[in-house]
Amino acid sequence: MIAAIVDTLWKEGLIPGTKEDWRVYAGLLRTIPQIIGLALSFLWGVLADKIGRRKVLAVLGVMMGLSLLAVATARSYIELMIYFTIFGIAITGIGPVIYAFIADVVPSEKRGSGYAVYYASSVLGMAIGLVIAGILLTWRYAYLTTGLAVLVFAIPLYVISRGVTIGYAEKKEVGKYGLRKALKALAIPTVLIIILQIIAWTIPWGMLSLWAVNYFEVKWGVSKKSASLVVSIAVLSIALGHVIGGTLSDRRVKKGDILARVKIPIIGIIIGYAAMVAMLTYPYPYGKEDLLTLLPPAILALCGMMFTTFAYPNINSVISDVVKPEIRGTVFSVYNVLNTIGWAVGPVIYALLSKYFMDIGFEEKQALMYSAVLIVSLWIISLIAWIILAKTYPRDKARAEQQ
Repeated sequence: MIAAIVDTLWKEGLIPGTKEDWRVYAGLLRTIPQIIGLALSFLWGVLADKIGRRKVLAVLGVMMGLSLLAVATARSYIELMIYFTIFGIAITGIGPVIYAFIADVVPSEKRGSGYAVYYASSVLGMAIGLVIAGILLTWRYAYLTTGLAVLVFAIPLYVISRGVTIGYAEKKEVGKYGLRKALKALAIPTVLIIILQIIAWTIPWGMLSLWAVNYFEVKWGVSKKSASLVVSIAVLSIALGHVIGGTLSDRRVKKGDILARVKIPIIGIIIGYAAMVAMLTYPYPYGKEDLLTLLPPAILALCGMMFTTFAYPNINSVISDVVKPEIRGTVFSVYNVLNTIGWAVGPVIYALLSKYFMDIGFEEKQALMYSAVLIVSLWIISLIAWIILAKTYPRDKARAEQQ
């Protein structure tokens, strides 16, 4: 949601800095909270394995809601940083707990759809936030509304999930938790490959989540409302990408195609990367905002985000397939640390690259374009990793099922 208001916060004086360096201060609002959240992320994963995932989910959900309410009252950059940091601790910690919880609820052959529903709902929330903050409401009312909504949903989830225990969907005896056992699981080839590539995978997403609206405003010369609308549509396509990627792989798995969870991400990344680069370099007629002019690059943005996200639900499905239920929270917490690092540093890397290109003489529009293209090209590393996973995943999955 901050993507739709980041320049507003600067203009109101809540974010300091000049035209050349304010993006660095803005990027720190995303980076510092997530980095601090990383310090506690592993703890949340271990707690989820030891005391139960429902309790930890409830605590983190309440923290998220209250911190968003606090953001609506911020009067300075320091206050914004404090409130976003509390939110960052909660949102960073809740990821691995939810990943493990979904694996408890959903059996292996349906997990692509299970993770897709989670990701799609998260993305829909992001899109609604962009519309609320960028188009419908002032940013303070937007955060107030969102904070209340989080609190309203967090408490009922705890109530209705009563009876869901660790490994519930496996329908077999679950072993005892052991930290050494969890750390040893990180050396499983499939898990190791995913962990090694995840930062490269998420740096572009971190950049896009914060700077997409501003990129369209500067590069295309369109208003905040038009830019927010394009991003909202593209973000909605991410939800569709999660659903397609997850359900399609589930269907193929049920038909006996064990490599479906690898093939679908490979196809998605190839198409999505090509579309995203085409969108970023699109020769947009500066300042025009009619529908016919906006439509072609908007479609490219939609395709870029939708196809690339075929990978996300399959990442979690693959990890849960090769890791034992009782240690998934801990393993997912390590994955989440690296995942969050990418999301956290992406905005700042983009800001620093943009500043570098402007410092050496490029105009702002060119600097932003070159920076964005360089960053999304990191998805090539992820593509290579998925190709390697085609060899390791079937073997590791079979070994996990035999244990």
